[in-house]
Order: sequence, then structure tokens, then C-alpha cells
Amino acid sequence: MISMYSLRKANLNDIDKLIEFRIEFLKEIQEYPPNKEFEIFQNSLKDFFLNNMKSNEFIAWFAEFDNEIIATSGLSFLQKPPHFVNITGKFAYIMNMYTKPKWRKKGIGSALLEKLFEEIKSRGIQSIVLHTTLGGRHLYEKYGFRENDGDKEMILKL
Repeated sequence: MISMYSLRKANLNDIDKLIEFRIEFLKEIQEYPPNKEFEIFQNSLKDFFLNNMKSNEFIAWFAEFDNEIIATSGLSFLQKPPHFVNITGKFAYIMNMYTKPKWRKKGIGSALLEKLFEEIKSRGIQSIVLHTTLGGRHLYEKYGFRENDGDKEMILKL
């Protein structure tokens, strides 16, 4: 039986924790940057969270147990030109879904995702985008997320 955890919305005082969890998440899926770039990376993250939380274009939720953050989620609200599939062009981008390894597969990701859905619906947004890891894929598929064949992402790094 799982011990009870609580959920709370992150605030500006939580930026260091958001950075910490973002780094933990990225360490699992990407190569760590060289030391000289790491400080720039941390400062960029701090600026992102600070600016986008102040403008309410980014929100995050935490799961806590015994005053320790055990999982986090993130949500950015973005605008593209309208198109046939999304006539407003407004969409939500789910990111930073991360649960500490010992707490995984206990329903915490689902609870955080449902908090994000509440936020998305309250803004009248009907289009949600995310990128998933192999480990997280099942969670999103359970909620109806599918690969978008009409919008294959391509990337170019300069």
C-alpha cells in the first residue's frame, strides 16, 4: 500500500526545485553538457521559469511526501498560427513530467497529469502536445495521446 502524498501548484519560491527536477529528468535521457555550458544552462532554466511563471505561461505541479518533492509536472501555454486541426492556434505543451524512480508506477504521474488537464480546460484549450520517453509512453497512451502522423517533428541544431 502506498503512503499518501499531496499535490500542490509550484510558485516562484520553487524555481530551484523545478531546475533540480528538470536536470534529474534530462540526465536520464540526454548526455550531460560540458561544465562550462552547465552554468549557462542553469541560468537559462532560471530565466525561463521566472519569466514564464510570472506571465502565467508556464505552470507546474508537485507531488510531495513527508515534505519532500517526489514528482513534478510542467505545462507551457503556446500560440501558433491557426491551422485546420487547431483553429485557434492555442495549445498546451506538457513537459517536465518526472517522478523519482522509487515512486514510479504508483499513480502519481496520472494525478499530476489530471491537474494539468484541469488547467488546460480552464483556459479553453483543446490541443495538447508532448514528447515522451519510452518509460512514460504508456501513461500518455492511457489518456488517449497518439502519435501525430500529420505533424512529424524535424529538428536542426545550429
